[in-house]
Order: sequence, then C-alpha cells, then structure tokens
Amino acid sequence: MLKKNRRKSLAVLVASISVVSGEISANTWEEIIVTAQKREQNLQDVSVAVTAFSGDMVRDMNFINSVDIAAQTPGLNIGTPVGEGNNPSITLRGVGLNDFNDNNEGPIAVYRDGVYQSAMPGLTFQLFDLERVEVLRGPQGTLYGRNATGGLIHFISAKPTVDLEGYADVTLAQYNQVKTEGAISGPVTDGIQARLSLATNNHDGYVDNRIGADSNEANSYAARFQINFDISNNLSALVNVHAGESDTNAPQYQHQATGDVTGTDPTVDFYGYRDNDGDNFSGAYNREGVLNIETSGASVTAKWLGESMELVSITAIEQVEKLHQEDTDMGPVTGIVPQFASDIDQFSQELRLSGTADKLQWLVGYYYFDNEVVGALDLTANFPGPVVDVLTGSPAGAFGPSSVRFFSYDVDYTQDTQSSSVFSQLEYQLLDAFTLNIGLRYTEEERSMNYQNRADSSPADVVNSCLIMPGDPCGFGLGPAFPGTNTFLDFSDANPLVGDLNTINTDNVSGKIGLDYKPNDDMLVFVNFANGFKSGGFNGGFLDFTDGVQLSDVPFDEEILNSYELGVKTRFELPGGVIRFNATAFYYDYNDYQALTFANVSQFISNSDAEVTGLDLELAWLFGDKLEVSLGASLLDTEVDSVVTRGTPPTVTSGTKMVLAPDYSLNGIVRYRATDALLVQVDFSHQGEHFFDITNSDLSKENAYTVLNASVGYDLTDQWRISTFVKNLTNEEYRVYTFDFSGPAGFNQQFFAPPRWAGASVNYSF
Repeated sequence: MLKKNRRKSLAVLVASISVVSGEISANTWEEIIVTAQKREQNLQDVSVAVTAFSGDMVRDMNFINSVDIAAQTPGLNIGTPVGEGNNPSITLRGVGLNDFNDNNEGPIAVYRDGVYQSAMPGLTFQLFDLERVEVLRGPQGTLYGRNATGGLIHFISAKPTVDLEGYADVTLAQYNQVKTEGAISGPVTDGIQARLSLATNNHDGYVDNRIGADSNEANSYAARFQINFDISNNLSALVNVHAGESDTNAPQYQHQATGDVTGTDPTVDFYGYRDNDGDNFSGAYNREGVLNIETSGASVTAKWLGESMELVSITAIEQVEKLHQEDTDMGPVTGIVPQFASDIDQFSQELRLSGTADKLQWLVGYYYFDNEVVGALDLTANFPGPVVDVLTGSPAGAFGPSSVRFFSYDVDYTQDTQSSSVFSQLEYQLLDAFTLNIGLRYTEEERSMNYQNRADSSPADVVNSCLIMPGDPCGFGLGPAFPGTNTFLDFSDANPLVGDLNTINTDNVSGKIGLDYKPNDDMLVFVNFANGFKSGGFNGGFLDFTDGVQLSDVPFDEEILNSYELGVKTRFELPGGVIRFNATAFYYDYNDYQALTFANVSQFISNSDAEVTGLDLELAWLFGDKLEVSLGASLLDTEVDSVVTRGTPPTVTSGTKMVLAPDYSLNGIVRYRATDALLVQVDFSHQGEHFFDITNSDLSKENAYTVLNASVGYDLTDQWRISTFVKNLTNEEYRVYTFDFSGPAGFNQQFFAPPRWAGASVNYSF
C-alpha cells in the first residue's frame, strides 16, 4: 500500500547487482521479495545474479519508461538505434542485438506480468503502478517460457487489493512537461478485487528544428485494468487488460558530415549539406515524419494451490502496430525518405506445475508461442540537384526540389513463428549447507518468411536511367544492374530459387546445473553452468542484390551461449552500520553470436563466435537510520572473433568489442534523511568507452561519460508529498546511438540523450 511506509523508504540494495527499497531503522534492513525462481524468496537467497527495483524506487528515481532502468543496473545498456520511444537495443553483460527490424527478437527477453513481449517496437513503454522490476543475468530457459540467451527483464504490476487504496501523482517540468499517473484498487464484491491504473506523459520537443516543427517530444498514454476472482479457497484467476499509445513527430538525429561520397568535398555529405552550428539539440529537418506505436493485450493468469503443489496457467495475446517516418538525411534536402510500418500479433500459453517434497523443490512447465509479423517498408533515395540536371539537360539548379528519384524500395514481408517448449528445474538439498540445482529445456521452433523488395519507379526516374540501363551512365561505379526487372530481391515462395531457404526448423536441448553453499544466514556462495539458445531468423530490412546480397544471406543461424558463473552474496554488521557486499564473476563462450552489419543500405545479421569475461560488484552500506550509500560496478571484456561485412569485395573485421558493452560501468546512490519528513538523494551513472557498431569504427565510438541526478522530497502529511528533481544535473552531452552512413551518403547519424531536465511532483496516496 502506498502509505507512510512508502515515503520513509530509504534502503537501496544492490544484489549482483540489485537495487531494493525498504524501510530503515537502526541496524535493520527490510528485504525485497522476488520471484526470480518462480517462488517468493529473499533476494539474498537467490543463486542468480539479479537486479530488483521496488515500485516505490522506480518512482523515487524518476524512471519514466522501460529504458530508464539501465541507469542503475550495472551491465545493462539500452540504446535507441531509430530514436527514443522506438525499438530499443538491449544488452546485458555485452549480450544483445542492435538490429532494429521489427521481425527480429533480442536475446534479452522482456516480460510484463509473466507474459513475454516479442515485438521490439513495443519494448519502450511507460512505467507506472509497479510492484517491482527484476533483471536476471545469464541464460534463462529452465524456469521461463521463452528462450533467453543473455537474461531477462520482468516488469511486475501492482495487483488488486482487498482493501481500498490508491494514489495520484502529477509532475510538471521543463519543456512544458506534464506527466501524470494514478491507480485505484479495492474490493468489488466478496471474492472479487479490481485495480485501474492510468498514466500519461506529454512534453514539447527538446530538439529545435530551424525550418519546421521541433522534435523529440512526448505524447503518450497507458492504461491497465486488472480484476481478480477468488473462485475458491485454492483457485483464483487474474484478468489483465492493457493498452498504450505514443504518437509524436518522429525523433530526429543530429547530422555529422563525414565526406561527400563523390570525393569532391569532404566537408559535406552526398547532398552538399553539413550541420555546423555546434548545437547537438538543433537541426534543419525538412521532413517532420511521425512515430506512432499502439500496443494492446490481455492475459488470464489462473492459479490452483494444492497442499504441496501449485499449478499456474498464463494465456495471453499481444498486439503492436507501428508507423515510423524519419528524416534519414537530417537536412533540408529531400534525400533519403523511408517509412517503416508493422503489425505484430502474438499468442502465448504457459503452464507450470511446481511443488515441494521433503528436501526437493521442483517445477515443470510447457510453453507455446505463436507470432506473426507483417511488415511494409518503403524507401526513396534521390539524387541532388546537379546530378539531375546532368541527366535531364536542364540548367544547374539548387538542391531539394530539383532532385529526382535515384531508386525506390517497396518491401513487403510476412514472418510466422511457432515454438513449443518443455522445461523443468529441480533444487535438492544435499546437506544442510549445500543445494544442487538442475534444469533442462527442450524447444522446437519453426519460422518462415515471405519477403519481396520491388522497385516503385516511373520511366522518368533515375532508377531507370541509372540502374536498368546497361553500363554505368551515372558515373557512380554502380555498374550494370538487373536489366528488364524492377525486383531488387524476391525471397518468397513465388521464387523457385528460394527453395526451403525461407523456412527454419530448429530443435534444441539446453539446461543448467549449479551448486549453492550457504554456511550461515549471512552468506551464499554459488557456482552455475548454463547454456542459452536463440533460434535463427531472417534479415528483414532493405535488402538489395546490387549490394552483393545473395538469397542465402537472408537467413541467419541460431546462437548458443555457454555461461560459467561464480558468485557470493554476503551481509555483515559494523559498529553503527550494516554492509552488504555481493559479487559475481562470469565467463561466456558464445557460439554463432548474431551480429548486425551493413552493406550500403542493406542490413544483415551474421553469425560469429565470441567470448565475454566479466565481474559484477556491489557495495551497500547503511549508516544508522539517516544515511545510506549503494555502489555498483560492471567490468566487461568482450571479443568477437570475426565479422563479415558484405560488399564487393566483402571485408572481415576481427577481434572487435560487442556493441553497447563498455569495459566498465559504475552506478551509485546516496540518500540522506535530514529529518523525518525530508529526504535528499543524489545518484550517478558512469559509462566507460563503448561502440555502437560491431566493426568498432571511430565514428561509432562513444567516450566515457558521467550522468548526475538529484532530488529532494518532503512529506507534508501522511498522505501528501512534494518533491523536486534535476536529471542530468551537469548537462552532459552524450550519445545513446549512432549509425554510420559514410559509405552510401557521406554522413553519420547521432542520437543524443536529453539535456538537463528539472521539475517537481506532487503525490497523494490513500
């Protein structure tokens, strides 16, 4: 319940690494209870590297959406390849996928209230009325429905209550931000409880458009309704219906000219433009575009509780629709004009039976997953004015309106996935201090793709005069290209050359074995071996065989990660305080790691072996009942054996670091309760040098940076609270992603994190 105990929360616990909110008094520390192993456990007793945030902590840290949790989760990095609010690129201990195509799934599984979320466009969502968030590191397949090579993130909503309660929270901040959230929960009749939760977030754009509407704005809402039926003493059913929408001008990149591909002027891009104002939050964008993402879903979670067993059934549907139009060239020229649209439908069914018998804890489960992705991608690329004038014979003109089409893509695809799995895990207490953990999983998965990329051109377009004509009439080294056809790539059943390339049938056996040693209540030592599996798939972006693409390049292979972990969780008391120190060392042997590469505008996932070595550390120190300090760290050493970048000829890059995998990252929180009513908090996140591209090019390298935040909260009464906050206190300018288009267009796309942001909140709870 969101009452006085919420506003007295001070404790932050980092457990390999974890952050937990609880109530402080002298030498005591309330623990958070997690269900990382499908049963309620104290976080310090879980032999998994887990990060957990309580719902109160999410709000106190001013986390607005799902990507914000990375700031206080060492080893977790989230980039935004196609702009904030869109498909996030999630990496955990270096394991991730930075592909932004809507048909692919990442190796870090995201769950909401027990339901796996497959649609990448739906993974950036508002955080509101949560019970907690759990982040599990390492392969997760023996307790959870969907395969997860590198870990998972589980967002768990606050549930309906038997007593009437609720809250309302309003935030006003810079850029005319108005953010609201609230919930009301309580009994409907005997045996029925309901909870309604709502949230909105609106603010003006913080990227100034010198020739049009500003961008990087927010206009979103989310709603969730839950109703719980206590059918009998041992049978219940929870219905969860949720929806959300974000509808804004498309977020804009910052333009960095890297050289004209014609070689005539290295200070400008292909279109003769450069952004030289030195302002990372402004530009001249001739295309506003849109980003509209609509999500909806429903689930029924039924639980039957026996004397020593529990049966759980989760039946769920999810739908995500997306439309994204971006200004790829980031300038006043109508240069590269794409549109990304998708409709993603998912059905899942999970069954779990678990129980206890003497010294044994056991669980068996079944999971079925059915997913359809229907995508429609369009891209028009234009010649700048002078080239058009040469082709038409008209006088030389300015850039922009005089440009005509160089080529145009019209992509349509449908991808279907069906997966069935059985999984189990046993925990047996060998001796008083030793527990053996064994898990096993079997998966069968079938995935099929029908893909076509056809030219959409008229006789007057440059695509006909430059591409379809023999030779190289435009002088750009394109050479002859597919005379007599307007098809760039046909990877469908209609093409007899495809054969069975567009169907993947996979079966896999994976598992886990571990040993826990708990010599006393204040120490846990664990060693784990586990392997994770993620099936192969299909490249679904703009594929063009003039970029050297072959039909055999469209599918990519499954990846398998073998994980070795050694961890310790400890607690001990010192005069005047309590300390918790936790650490996990790990080694990953990665087979056929799925890495994103480019060949001109064609993008590919290719497979390569890799290795990851690392260490998670935490130190949490409680000084009496006034001051508490928590520090976390992640150390990583990643190496990819070799990456093939397609082209003519292909290039091979060896020994690179993984994307979004800094050698080290640090985080920390200091909280001081000056009086019973006044709480002061300062937190920081530091990221070491890292790369946004698997080739580790200089343009994709981000230098180390530190982000500092601060907040002050004051309890007016038991029910009313006010607080102020400043995010990015020092106004650090740092990039959250880049895309290097130097080869095809002579520019680099850069996304910067938001600037300094200050505001105030009022909260009422009952």
